[in-house]
Amino acid sequence: MDRHRINIISIAFVILLYLVSPMPVADAKEIAPPAADETLIYILRVGRFAGSGAKLWVAVNDQTVARLKNKRYSVVRAKAGAITLNLANAGMVHAAIAIDDRPGETVYLKWRLGDWEITEVDEAEGMKFLQEAEQMDPIDAPLGNNEQVDALMNLSRLGFDLMRPAEERLSPDNEHALVSIFRTKQSDKLHMGIWSEDRYLGTLSANQGIEVLVPAGEHLFLSGYVGTSLMQAQVEAGKRYYVRLAIGKMILRVRLTPVGPDQSKDLDKWLSKVDWVEVDPDAITPRIREREEIVTDFLRSAGERADKGEADVHLLGSEHAF
Repeated sequence: MDRHRINIISIAFVILLYLVSPMPVADAKEIAPPAADETLIYILRVGRFAGSGAKLWVAVNDQTVARLKNKRYSVVRAKAGAITLNLANAGMVHAAIAIDDRPGETVYLKWRLGDWEITEVDEAEGMKFLQEAEQMDPIDAPLGNNEQVDALMNLSRLGFDLMRPAEERLSPDNEHALVSIFRTKQSDKLHMGIWSEDRYLGTLSANQGIEVLVPAGEHLFLSGYVGTSLMQAQVEAGKRYYVRLAIGKMILRVRLTPVGPDQSKDLDKWLSKVDWVEVDPDAITPRIREREEIVTDFLRSAGERADKGEADVHLLGSEHAF
């Protein structure tokens, strides 16, 4: 073989190497399996052209632990137990999931920008993605998770099925007022948590409502998606009060809006399409109670800020009584 032919072959080989796509920087085989008290989590971000430049934070419980770009994956080790994982960007929680009590297990989670939920996939699908994608570099040190309460506020987003049809409608009595909170048909895919100052009241989907009996006096209610909505209520025993949970169309901000007798016609139309639901007591596990305490701690502090005039609140009072 002459020297000219050797040069041509060498040049062709170099061009071929240039055209072949590079292999991922990290190989999933290099990652050690989880310890007996750990859960190893792969977060797989499926490619999407729209919004592909958006970088997301990955948080586990109260700490932000990784970044996630389009068509990449991140690896997280967490102590097995109550694990809430959320994806956030610019203060907004895009999706969240609970991965509870999975010691020694490896979990593969798939998500694409615009999805309302994070999906767990099997090992075969997870490994296929890992072979085709690149691993994100770890962040220098964990950061605080500023969106933890937003993620926990809507417990049904985490994969918990907590609600059931209401067994009966409630009525106010000589010691209690009845507060009925409902949603109309807005943002069907969103499930919105409703809270009082000391407990989780339930989760509402579109055209659903919940009822709660409260002692006469002052109470605080909260809901939220992008940010939170606080409502201070001053109620009388024997009275019924209606509150509409309204959701903005673009930014998805929520608002707990009292409905008074002057809106009776609209109220009748809204309520004609509402299905009443209640919390299923059998679904409230110790892991749910752990998360509930975090949110009610936040709510108590929010109530203190509201009392000092440091937080915006909506007011429900005697003019809204039925």
